Amino acid sequence: MTIDLDTLDIHRPSRYARGYPWREWDLLRAEAPVFWYERDDIEPFWAVTRYDDVMTISGNQKVFINGGPRLRLALKGEKEVLREGVDEFGQERNWDPDEPPDFIFMDNPRHRHMRKLTSWAYTQSSMRQIAHHFDDMARGFTAEFMHQLETDSARGTTTDFVSELAAKLPLAAVGELMGLAPDDWKQILIWSNAVIGEVEPEHLLPGETVAEAAARNMYDFRLYLEDLINESREHGATRGGFVDRMVHREVLGKKLTNQQLIGYLFVLIAAGNDTTRNATAGGVAALLEHPEECARLCRDPSLLPTAIDEILRWTSPVVSFLRTCTEDFDLSGTLIKAGDTVGMFYPSANRDERVFADPYRFDIGRTPNPHVAFGYGAHFCLGTNLARAELKSAIAALIPVLPKLALAGDGSRIAHTHVSGYSKLPVRLAA
Repeated sequence: MTIDLDTLDIHRPSRYARGYPWREWDLLRAEAPVFWYERDDIEPFWAVTRYDDVMTISGNQKVFINGGPRLRLALKGEKEVLREGVDEFGQERNWDPDEPPDFIFMDNPRHRHMRKLTSWAYTQSSMRQIAHHFDDMARGFTAEFMHQLETDSARGTTTDFVSELAAKLPLAAVGELMGLAPDDWKQILIWSNAVIGEVEPEHLLPGETVAEAAARNMYDFRLYLEDLINESREHGATRGGFVDRMVHREVLGKKLTNQQLIGYLFVLIAAGNDTTRNATAGGVAALLEHPEECARLCRDPSLLPTAIDEILRWTSPVVSFLRTCTEDFDLSGTLIKAGDTVGMFYPSANRDERVFADPYRFDIGRTPNPHVAFGYGAHFCLGTNLARAELKSAIAALIPVLPKLALAGDGSRIAHTHVSGYSKLPVRLAA
């Protein structure tokens, strides 16, 4: 099917259920890298698809801010899912309506102060201290997965790689860091999925739409976090995780309110689950779709560090972020006016042929590999080192069994314009 600038679609969630719009992004990078994107069902914005322009926007926090009216793409008439679960909950508690939902919506210097509350836990040094623990968990989850795979194969059925393996290590890692009870993790995964509108049919109430289910789950998630915070305030440290630590921390001489704490914990838990799960599932799909590279990694596990970066570039789990321009700015010859919204598309930047040689080739030895899967600048992903550590442990545990795996279909993808990837990935034992 022929596409052109007037009709291409990069804003509808349903488009991402079919996979990323690579042809559309290729066209934009070639003909209109800073494109005024105007469609009937969305507020217009500048679509930015080249690597250098994404870097320019991300690196200029003075001109391009997070704290404007838009941070994520949303269709007209629809609130962002992230906000939907906040409104009713906050109104019942007389929350400050001017307080951002979480620290991602903030700009420096306040954003920097909020990040410092937990940044110590995400350093490379901190990750090295728990790397062996992640390795042990990953090997255990992989053994359980292989047992399930063999059982399913004996029955003549396939196994979902996402639910049976990819989701487990990120969930366990985040759960332990936060001090959340293991019995709660399964429900927390359901809540985290709801952030990006991923609600399984069995989790819908009678007559409930997906949007309504998402809003309900957001409400219940915040109620759960509120209970944890209140318990920690009343009884002191009982879990040994972020919840206990943060109720006593201060920012600019003031303790965090319940409103601020709930927003902070909410984004840490949700982001810590979705993105790494999607990178793991997408990475395994890429390896199985490229048997030469899979065999190369199995022969030489020392390639794991560069393989991880290539998986991150290839999967690019975070699709887009929006920024608000605070003053007139020339972006590669295009005038962005004060008040305009710009939308950065990270997967497109990670396929930019001006930066990455043969960008549609999956190369586990690719170097250099300056991908922007974690963003760049002041809002560079706080959990980068955690995600890398989890992904490294997961893929390392899988190397011995990768030759035994085969894809059993195309899988299904998350229909979302902010975070996307596989919602299900059926696999089977290789013949």
